[in-house]
Amino acid sequence: MDYPESGLSNVQLINVPVWVCEHGHEEFEIPAVSQLHELLASMIVRKPARLAGPEIKFLRRRVELSAKTFAERIGITPVQLSRVETGARHVTHRMDLLIRLAIAAFIASRDNKPFPVDLTPFIDKLEAWDIGSHRLRHRDQATPDHEWEPEGQPV
Repeated sequence: MDYPESGLSNVQLINVPVWVCEHGHEEFEIPAVSQLHELLASMIVRKPARLAGPEIKFLRRRVELSAKTFAERIGITPVQLSRVETGARHVTHRMDLLIRLAIAAFIASRDNKPFPVDLTPFIDKLEAWDIGSHRLRHRDQATPDHEWEPEGQPV
C-alpha cells in the first residue's frame, strides 16, 4: 500500500492493518509512525544517490523546521529551498552534502545523541571541497597594509 502521507512517492507499507468502512473507504493503521519516520530519515540521509526535492522536504519536516529557518541555517534563501524541494532547482553535490550533515546534526542534537559515526565521510567530503572563494583561500594570510580603493577610482 502506498504511503503518500509521507510526501515520498516511493514509500510503500506492507503488512499494516487496513480498516474498511461500510462505504468502502480504507484507513490503514501504523502502530509506530514516529519510528517509521525515523527509519525513513535515516535511510534517506545515508542513501548513495543525491537527495531529491521531496526527500529534502521530508527531512526538513522530520526535524520540525520551517522552510525559512532551515534555509537560513544552511545558508540559502527560502525561495532557493522551495525550488530545491519542488524540483525546480537542481541539488548540487555540495548542497546535498550540507543538507545531509545538517539533518543528521539536528536529529543528533534533538535526541541528545552523538553525531552518527558512519556519516563522518560526508564531513570529510565537504571539508575537502575546494570552495573556490578568494576570501576563504586566503583567510590565514595577514590583511594587506594598503587601503582598498573602490574600483575605477585613482589610487
